[in-house]
Amino acid sequence: MISGNFERKSLSLRGPDGSRPRLLLAEDCDPVRVVTAAILKGMGCDVEAVVHGEQAVRSAAENRFDVIVLDIEMPIMDGIAAARSIRGMGGVAAQTPLMALSAFLADSVRSGDWREMFDIALPKPANRNELHAAVSAALQARAREPEAAYAFGAF
Repeated sequence: MISGNFERKSLSLRGPDGSRPRLLLAEDCDPVRVVTAAILKGMGCDVEAVVHGEQAVRSAAENRFDVIVLDIEMPIMDGIAAARSIRGMGGVAAQTPLMALSAFLADSVRSGDWREMFDIALPKPANRNELHAAVSAALQARAREPEAAYAFGAF
């Protein structure tokens, strides 16, 4: 039998006021959505997971979130169009930090589309530590600061 002291670093997340962060996750791939939501819940987040951008826009209009995480390539409405719609709503939804989480991030980075809409960009696959760092940065974002996104994007 192998034994040892294997400590797992705590990767819990808290909102700026110390509360459980509320996240909206839009991801069309079922396994990725389920796993990502489970990881975020394990970090102490309340997560609403949806399948495409149109659902994300509707949910952002009806609910308040601390961070909205959008895949770029989704059916019905992609992440860039969803982000553009959310930013166009005005009010609280428009000020919510938006995070791009996508395997297609390099393509959207080349086109520059994400920079106008997203506060943070994280390429997939992202491990638990990378996801924690990006969401933590998004939770602490008060104003949209595009340069903060460069720390996480693949440039």
